Amino acid sequence: MLADVYTVRAILAEKDRPDPLHVPPDLAVIQLLDILKEKNEEAALVMEGERFLGIVTENDYARKGELKLKAANRITVAEIMTPAKKVISVGLFKSLEGVSILMQENHIRHVPVIEGGELLGMISIWDVLRGIIHHQIFVGQQYLGAAGGPT
Repeated sequence: MLADVYTVRAILAEKDRPDPLHVPPDLAVIQLLDILKEKNEEAALVMEGERFLGIVTENDYARKGELKLKAANRITVAEIMTPAKKVISVGLFKSLEGVSILMQENHIRHVPVIEGGELLGMISIWDVLRGIIHHQIFVGQQYLGAAGGPT
């Protein structure tokens, strides 16, 4: 049970919104930015029906230098997204420590969760941090309980 508490699987099970935000590739970036703001999200999966095409983040728009001169209402999500073949993803049983290292090494804050070729969700660095904190609290309580201290 302890190992499961510290994995991506546990994070997905606890998320307020297990189904990640998704948008079509032909959506205008200006609309994407409005949706992200309205939903208080920083990223969305790019989907065409059930097909995963990639991931798009607020930073994608800010960092695409060649598109900065083009108005956000004339740029589509497809033009700025990271395509599926380049997306870094994780499986259900990856440890949160492993995910945090992966995110740090690749300078990313969101990863899709894919297990057996099936897209199951997406987690953020904030989800990982929250999971690590919960795990540390759990371990501390177990330690105090074993030592006869307060629980």
